[in-house]
Amino acid sequence: MRKNISSLLQKGNLTPKQRYLLIIQNDIARARTGKEILTEADIKGLEGWHAQTNEEAREWNKYNEGWKLGGRAGLDAEFIYAETKAEHFRANIIGYELAFYPFYREHLNALQALKRIKVVDIKEAIEITNKQREWKLKDGLDFDYAIYQLAFESLSDELRKDILTLDEEAEYEPSYLNDEETIADLLNGKDELTKEAKEKYAELVADRSYNKFAKEYQLHLSFASLPIMDLAKKWAKDKGIKPRKKDYEWLEKIKHRAEKKRIKKALEKVINERSDEEWVLEESIKEILEDYARDNKTTIKKILKETLLKWLEEGLPYPPLVINDNKKTYNGEIKLTPKELFKEWLKTKEKARETLQKLIDKGELKAEETGQDKTITGESLYNFKGDFKFIKEFKERVDRYDANAGFIYADDDPEHKGENIDRELLIAEKDKDGKPAVISIFGMSLKKIERTLKPSFLKEVEKNGETYLEFKSEDIEKAFKDTRQSKIDGYAKLLAFQEIHKKLSKIYEVDLNFYITPKVKQVSEFIDLHNEYLDNALEDITGLGVGFGLYKKPLKTRKDLFINKDRIAPDFNTTEEYGKKFYEILGDEYKF
Repeated sequence: MRKNISSLLQKGNLTPKQRYLLIIQNDIARARTGKEILTEADIKGLEGWHAQTNEEAREWNKYNEGWKLGGRAGLDAEFIYAETKAEHFRANIIGYELAFYPFYREHLNALQALKRIKVVDIKEAIEITNKQREWKLKDGLDFDYAIYQLAFESLSDELRKDILTLDEEAEYEPSYLNDEETIADLLNGKDELTKEAKEKYAELVADRSYNKFAKEYQLHLSFASLPIMDLAKKWAKDKGIKPRKKDYEWLEKIKHRAEKKRIKKALEKVINERSDEEWVLEESIKEILEDYARDNKTTIKKILKETLLKWLEEGLPYPPLVINDNKKTYNGEIKLTPKELFKEWLKTKEKARETLQKLIDKGELKAEETGQDKTITGESLYNFKGDFKFIKEFKERVDRYDANAGFIYADDDPEHKGENIDRELLIAEKDKDGKPAVISIFGMSLKKIERTLKPSFLKEVEKNGETYLEFKSEDIEKAFKDTRQSKIDGYAKLLAFQEIHKKLSKIYEVDLNFYITPKVKQVSEFIDLHNEYLDNALEDITGLGVGFGLYKKPLKTRKDLFINKDRIAPDFNTTEEYGKKFYEILGDEYKF
């Protein structure tokens, strides 16, 4: 190239455009690498050239004027970038509070829980403890559940281990074995269900999926060994239904958060146990079912029932214990076959029933009947002299104060109507309002922690059952929205300048985007950071858990404060304004 340039210069047969482009390319090479492609003599020769005709002069001036205008465009882009950058850092003080808001929220939530601790003197503490004890004794123990507990503790270690292999919660949760008894009754000594029994079984499973109190379907539940989620997935498979594109956003969000919190490897290990499609289907199947039921004028219950009836025609999907001879189970191998184990369980349970009934008949335990329910009274259980484990546990529970039991006085108790007696108690000095005295250690600590944790710019507002994150004042909101808009405007204008530089790069046969592209990239990162801050602020928190009353609903914002980069187009005014000027100078070479 060096020899070619020298040869061309010596012959003097370069066009004005070629001469000008060589000068520009040399300037760009020096700016990017610090090295020039032309010698000092070459540059003098190129710059010292004089046009011989009016046409040559016009050609030289054309590219010279175009380059000067490109320089002004570059200065404008620099100014836009500097202004956007300054606005970004001006907003960072609010951004940081957004980023750390989950920390504020969780700890302020915990602080509110501390404030709910009931401040009492020693006399009140004893009275409350005794009151709770009275109510526990009044509750007693359901007769059927007492039978279950006595039966379970009466099992041999080997049988108990086998049952816990089948269901790890079986010691205190009777639903699994009770469901198996229901299926055994439906089989009625046969290996297959009759048509009527299949209908009943399918009805029971479909009913289990619906929570009447929450008024929603809960697909994570099971009936005996049949996970209702598997039933829902079978329906989807039979229908050829797969997760929708939007459903994968959930998994991508989880992966993104895991990457931020540096638990990516641990999450991948869990996720890789199944395909992305399986994970997403489980997460979205409830919404898919709801949409299908609405669009086809049916119900989820009917869908699940019909799917199970179809499955039952193919054979029992999960063999009931009463007819299962396979010792290898999903959770591991057991000593007896499920069929033998179930038989032993029924024998043990019947003996437990007889034992408790004899104790009631002899008056050692007392039972009360309310409708179809039968309850062993708490007083008789507490005074019982026998050595049953479940009764010992009942006595311990009565004597233990449960601060988070969530027990509420009955409305017919005039002294404590509607009062929650189960709360953590603080025996401390109180003020006239029954709160911790300000001069007490607890009271002073609460005030200090609250002042430290209180956000400067943000607040939460409850409305119509939703929790919204809002700004503390109109001025703060305006400042945030102004900086948000400045990022959008700045990004749009820089995209416009990027388009302009792309066209100039073709005309001057050199890459001019090395200058503008990094600025576009950085403003793009400013927008990503803006969205990340908001995403962090709205993140779900549970504090210490629902059981401690510290659950808080996910936050929302009344208006969409995120920035969708994909919807930001190059600023039309910028491209039009400069486009007209470049077209006046460069003509058809600059098309816009």
